[in-house]
Amino acid sequence: MMTVNHGAQKLPGAEPGAEVVSPGLSADIMAAEVSRLMATPVVPEQSVVALRRTDSAFDVLDGLLRSGAPLPLHWRVNGDAKRREPVTALYDSVSEALREVGGAAQSFAALRSACALWRRLDAELRSGSPLPEPWQRRR
Repeated sequence: MMTVNHGAQKLPGAEPGAEVVSPGLSADIMAAEVSRLMATPVVPEQSVVALRRTDSAFDVLDGLLRSGAPLPLHWRVNGDAKRREPVTALYDSVSEALREVGGAAQSFAALRSACALWRRLDAELRSGSPLPEPWQRRR
């Protein structure tokens, strides 16, 4: 099913010809999608595609949060500036791991690393850490 809407974004992982385009993608939905993709086991032969799909989902989440979209409901973030640097380092590491380029073995290792880092980042945000610097809300 394809819905035409200028400015809408494609849901990562949609099968070709069955794209889902929604103007209503929320950070809540995309954080859940990133978590789902990260938790989906893949064999090394599928890792290049899985890594690209997960990177696309993270890119949509990143864009939403950078533009000030409401935060995922399960993230209990606060503004404790002393804890921002480690959370920003986790964010940077997730982003870098997802952008790895290479064959199946490299992609498989990058995806495993990104999964572990995402779990840590998500756990930090759920427990009340501040947002990473790129997602900080400007006042």
